[in-house]
Amino acid sequence: DQRILELPGPRGKPLLGTVGPFLGKDLLKPFQDLVADYGPLFQVRLPFGHRLVMVAHPDAVEHVLRSGRDNYVKGSVYDGTRILLGNGLVTSEGALWRRQRELANPAFRPAKLQQYLAVMAECTQDLAADWQLADHAEPVDAQREMARLTMAIVGRTLFGLDLSRQSERAAAAFSAALAAIGRRGPGSLQLPLWLPTPGNLRFQRTLHELDAMVFEVIERFRAGQAQNADGTLLGAYLESRSPVTGLGMGDRQLRDEVITLYLAGHETTASLLSWALYLLGRYPEIQARVRAEVDALTSDGVPSLEQLKGLQYTSQVINEVLRLYPPAWTIARNAVADDSVTGYQVARGAIVLISPYFAHRQEEFWPQPLRFDPERFAPAAVAARHPFAYFPFSLGPRSCIGMQFSLNEARLVLATLLRRFEIHSTGGEEVGTCAAGTLRPAGELKVRLKSR
Repeated sequence: DQRILELPGPRGKPLLGTVGPFLGKDLLKPFQDLVADYGPLFQVRLPFGHRLVMVAHPDAVEHVLRSGRDNYVKGSVYDGTRILLGNGLVTSEGALWRRQRELANPAFRPAKLQQYLAVMAECTQDLAADWQLADHAEPVDAQREMARLTMAIVGRTLFGLDLSRQSERAAAAFSAALAAIGRRGPGSLQLPLWLPTPGNLRFQRTLHELDAMVFEVIERFRAGQAQNADGTLLGAYLESRSPVTGLGMGDRQLRDEVITLYLAGHETTASLLSWALYLLGRYPEIQARVRAEVDALTSDGVPSLEQLKGLQYTSQVINEVLRLYPPAWTIARNAVADDSVTGYQVARGAIVLISPYFAHRQEEFWPQPLRFDPERFAPAAVAARHPFAYFPFSLGPRSCIGMQFSLNEARLVLATLLRRFEIHSTGGEEVGTCAAGTLRPAGELKVRLKSR
C-alpha cells in the first residue's frame, strides 16, 4: 500500500500551535508566506490540537469539492459566517439546503436571466447618464459606483424593489460586517461575541442595522410595493410551503435567505466590475479590444443572452479579473473523517480551506501568474488546463447558483459603459489586496472617465 504522508507545515509550539501570524486584521499575508514556504497543500497546527489545511493544488481541490465531497461539510467552520447569514443558501446543509436550492433554481434559469437583462440595462444606463452629467475632472471611485449599481440591480431583479436610497448604507454595513467576520474566520482567535468589547459592540450594531434593512425589504414586499412580485425570488420564498407541515417560511428563515441574496447578489459582481474597470484603465490596449468587440456585437438597446455570450474577448477579460481577484478567496469545510488527499493525511475535524486565490496563482498552471493576461482564457488554453485550476464560484454541487446572473451582469455593464466612456488610470502604484471577509482592495480603485 502507498504510504500516506503527513502534510508539510510549521510545527508551532506545544498546545498553542501556530498563532502569531493570524492575529492581525489581514489573513492574506500570513497565508501568502505559508504558500511560498510549503507549496499549495499544507497544514497549520492551531491551539489545543486543532488543524487547518490549505488546499490550492487542482488535484486536491477536485478531491475536496467533487470526488471526496461527502467528507467535507459546512460545519462549525461556518459559525462566524452564520452570525451574519444565519442558515441561508450559502451556509445551510442537507435537506434544508436542497429545499432552498430547489426554490431558488427557477429564478436563475435562462428564461429568467433574459428577463433580468432589461432591468440590468436600465440601471446601467441610469448610472451612465449620471456619469455623463458629472464633471470628469475628478476620478471616480469604481468600488463605490459599482456597489451602488449592483445593489440597484439585485433590488429590482430578486426583490422587485428600488433599493437605491439605502444602497450606500447597506454597502457600508456589509463591508463592516464582512471585515468583522473575517477576523472571526478560520485560523484566527476571537473573543466570544457576547463579551461587550468595543469591537463586539460595533459588530452587534452593524448586525442590528442590517437586520432592520432586511426586514424593511420584507415589509415593503408584503405591503405590495414590489414590481412583478410573482416573478421575484423573494415572492417564491414567501409563497413556499413545507411539504411536511404545510407551513410557510418562518420570519427568521426568510430573513436568512433575504440577507444572503442581498449580500451575494451584489458583493461578487461589484468586486468583479470594480477590478475590471481599474484594470482596463491600466491596460488601454486590452480596453481597446473589448470596446471594438462591444461596438461590433451590441447596440444601445437591451442585449440578448446570445449577444452577451458572443462577447468572447470581454468574457476572457472577466475571467482573468476573477482569476486574480476572486471575491471569495477561500472556501471553508470541516473534515468529517480521516482522509487521504493526493497521498497526504487530512485528520478528522480539520478545518480545510480551499483557496481560489492561491490556486489561481500556481505557476505550474498559470505561467507568470501575477500578469493580467486575458489570453489565458482563449478556448484552446482553457481546454488544455486542469479543470480544477480555476473556480472563482466554487465547483461541484455547491457551486454558486448566481454564477450566470453575475457573469451576464458583468458583460452587460462593461458593454454599456465602454460604449459611452473611455476608462483611464489615475496612475500610481498598483492597488494591492487584503482579506477582510471577502477579498478586498487595500486602497481605493479610482479611475478617470472620458465621454466618447
